[in-house]
Amino acid sequence: MSPFNFQKAIRLQDNLARRIKLEPLKRPLKLIGAADFATARTQGKIAVALVVLDAVDLRILDKAILIKNCSLPYIPGFLCFREGPAFLSALKEIKIQADVWFLDGHGLAHPRRMGLASFVGIMADIPTIGCAKSAYFPYEEPENFRGALTIYRNQKGERVGYCLRTKTGVKPVFVSPGHRVSFEDALFLTLEFTCYRVPEPLRLAHFLSREAFRF
Repeated sequence: MSPFNFQKAIRLQDNLARRIKLEPLKRPLKLIGAADFATARTQGKIAVALVVLDAVDLRILDKAILIKNCSLPYIPGFLCFREGPAFLSALKEIKIQADVWFLDGHGLAHPRRMGLASFVGIMADIPTIGCAKSAYFPYEEPENFRGALTIYRNQKGERVGYCLRTKTGVKPVFVSPGHRVSFEDALFLTLEFTCYRVPEPLRLAHFLSREAFRF
C-alpha cells in the first residue's frame, strides 16, 4: 500500500470545496436517500449500505449493499477518501435515484468544507446533507428539547451548519449542507425525518450496513 499523500489530498479537498453549491431543493421531494458505512473486524474491508425511501411513508423502495476492499485507515479530516469511493460504487447499483441524500458524516462542517457529504455530492452531482454525531469544532450545547439548535461555526467563525437537538434528552447531531442543498433545507429535512437521534433513512442504512458483516 502506498503512503497516503496528505498534501495532495488537502489540495484536492480545497479545489473541490470551491465547486460546492448551496441552493434550495426542488419541491416536491418524493424520494429520500441515505448511506451508512461499517468496517469489518478484520482490516481491509468496508461495507456501504444505500437506501431510497418514499418521502411520505418511509417505505424502502430501493437499496444497495456493497463490501469493498479498503486499504486506507480512518484518518480524521480525510474520511471522504475512505468512504466516498464505496458510496459512488454503490450509487451505480441504485435504480431509483433519490431527490436528496443523507450521509453519516459532515458536509460543510469540516476544516476544509469538504466532509463526506460534500465530497460525494460534488463527485456525483447530487443534493446531499451531512448529519454527524461528532464535532470538528467547539460548539454551544443547544437547550434540551427537540428542535433546539445553535449555530455551528468553523475555525474562522463562519457558519457551517447547526448543532441540533433532534430528541429531548438525547445528544445533539451536527447538520450541514453537503452540495446543492441550502442551510435551511438541511435543517428542516433533518428534523422532518427524525424520530430518534438521526434521520430515519440514516437509521435504516445503519442497520443494513451492520448486517453486511454478520456471517
